Amino acid sequence: MSTSFWHPVKTDYQVSFQITEGSDEPSMDFPLVLEPGEKLNKEDIIQEVAKIAAQPSDMDERSTLRKLLDANGGVIHMKGLALKTADDFSDLLDGLAGQGKHAWVPHEHIGMEVLRRPQARNVLTTNEGPPSHFIGWHNEYAVSPAHPTYLVLFCQTPPGSGGETSVVNTLALYDRLKKEVPGFVEGCSTKGLVYQIPHNLTQVSGIVGGNGLFKESAFGPKNGAKLPETEEGKRKFVESRIIDLAKRGGWHENIDQSDESLPVWQRKGFTWTWLDNGDLEVVHRVAGVRQHPTFKKPSIFNAMSTRFTNAVVHDTFEPPHTYKNEDGSEGIAVPPHFAGMEKDEVIPRKWLEKMDQWQHALESSIKWDHGDILIIDNYAAQHARWAWEGDRKIQASFWDQPGLAAAPIMG
Repeated sequence: MSTSFWHPVKTDYQVSFQITEGSDEPSMDFPLVLEPGEKLNKEDIIQEVAKIAAQPSDMDERSTLRKLLDANGGVIHMKGLALKTADDFSDLLDGLAGQGKHAWVPHEHIGMEVLRRPQARNVLTTNEGPPSHFIGWHNEYAVSPAHPTYLVLFCQTPPGSGGETSVVNTLALYDRLKKEVPGFVEGCSTKGLVYQIPHNLTQVSGIVGGNGLFKESAFGPKNGAKLPETEEGKRKFVESRIIDLAKRGGWHENIDQSDESLPVWQRKGFTWTWLDNGDLEVVHRVAGVRQHPTFKKPSIFNAMSTRFTNAVVHDTFEPPHTYKNEDGSEGIAVPPHFAGMEKDEVIPRKWLEKMDQWQHALESSIKWDHGDILIIDNYAAQHARWAWEGDRKIQASFWDQPGLAAAPIMG
């Protein structure tokens, strides 16, 4: 599927598959790679992008851009764009967001532990983890009930070597795992997934997390409001925002924990622990399968790949999940868990290995060039980051589309 201006091109990193393997569905090329029909300046490119985005005349949420995403597994790689700076990217995003009641709106971050530095309006840095660190496949902020509908990435500086962004279609991933490890898929919905999220008291650079606890994007006050002055007041304020976040996922204070018709993650909710140094660890319990809003099919929705990889590297599948570093200090690598009412339970390693195998089998590793953008439907695709050498500068933007959400599948 293409438009009169945007032309599809074939690349060596595209993969072809059916969402439902063995069905009469057509195969799709993933991702869709588009180039402009002619070389244009930034202003002209923005106008062309705006033509395929949401329009005031749209009768539903399926703009041309939305249809292109659905027809190609939820990821579009646009190449050959006249974008050089974060401000250029920001300007393009205005066109990409569209107009009318189905237009995208900037995502509001809540409880974010990843340090992202503002670069321009609606533009942030990507994860600051070291270049040698593999960031595994994940739906953006799947650890939380507050996650974006769309993620848009922009390449300002391509890597010297490596550094591809890998994408995996999670509807196809669900189909494969449902057939081969149905117990895993059932556990993701009826029990749900557990994520231990560390929050630093103050900002820390150069690590995978590092966002300051009291920032607005984490658990601090909104719209420039002041924190309470006392330590007790600050902690109560943070805890109130954690509770509000848990409520977004369906938990509430008076929930009946004995109601087995509800999934475990919803009955148990969130818990947290304050550390002696003022840092905070929040345990999120959330759904691991969601209904895609336009495909109307179930989709894997998780952020377990890095946790699985770390547990394999350090052999920490058994409690207490600790290991020794080369300098003798103790590290911890908690493997993925299902939620439990009395105690959360480690997901069987063989199930996680099967997920990892299919992520590798279905993935496309996208090669970056200067000025490229990557549009990802967060409900249809996971993304990952391979290690790299040299310079690499990728920026990110996060968006929601009103009325378009992926409801948890609970059984």
